[in-house]
Amino acid sequence: MNLHVVLVRTEHSANIGGVARAMANMGAERLILVDCRCELDSKARQRAAGAQEQLSKLTRYASWEEFYAAEGDGVRIALTRRAGRKRKVTPLETELQNLARQPTENLYLIFGPEADGLDAGDLAFVNFTCHLPVFGEFASLNLSQAVMLSLFMVRQQAPPGLLPVQTKGEPAPTVQPFYFTDQLIKDWIEAMGFDVGARKASAYLTLRRLFLQNRPTGHEVRVLEAVLQQNIRKLRGTNDESIGFATEQIADDLGNITRQ
Repeated sequence: MNLHVVLVRTEHSANIGGVARAMANMGAERLILVDCRCELDSKARQRAAGAQEQLSKLTRYASWEEFYAAEGDGVRIALTRRAGRKRKVTPLETELQNLARQPTENLYLIFGPEADGLDAGDLAFVNFTCHLPVFGEFASLNLSQAVMLSLFMVRQQAPPGLLPVQTKGEPAPTVQPFYFTDQLIKDWIEAMGFDVGARKASAYLTLRRLFLQNRPTGHEVRVLEAVLQQNIRKLRGTNDESIGFATEQIADDLGNITRQ
């Protein structure tokens, strides 16, 4: 399992150095900065100590859009201590146990800025939102401490070089990128008359969250796309044959999923 640590809008360079050191301790592959708000100065290098390689090889993205376009398949887990009615947060240990049963080649652990953490926009495209175990009255962890604890918990489940073994005869599932049907879902929702931009009880956001949390396989995604495309064509009353698969092909694919 390749481990990637993603820091979003980080404000203090010393924390980046501390994170790099934690990654070196736990064998994490890549440090990724999204919309970083500080420079990698002497404080970062000093805090990193012997983990200068992690700093020198880090990847920067100016926005989430750049991140989405450049990064490939994998599972994205956002770490937050805030839960809410529309923010389902589960223990990190629980999701890691689930991943052990459905392995992934790439795991992205995503951490927000020091002051206020990840916001709703940051969480819109992650697969899972998790919290870390805290046993004291003070629940807020330092950024590098949170990264260290998260990586330690991951390595307990999947040490370097030790990947979960699939049951004989059952190939590992192919998981699509987390943004797999985003635009198609929007088109489908709009074709049915829903407001994609609605913030309250948004059908679009609810469906996207449902799909992401269930990590569909590549085959399931292709069938889903075919069904949505066919439905969009029916709703719009068009005979454009370039949209989607033929009805017969959709029926065959649905039959295949049923038999799997």
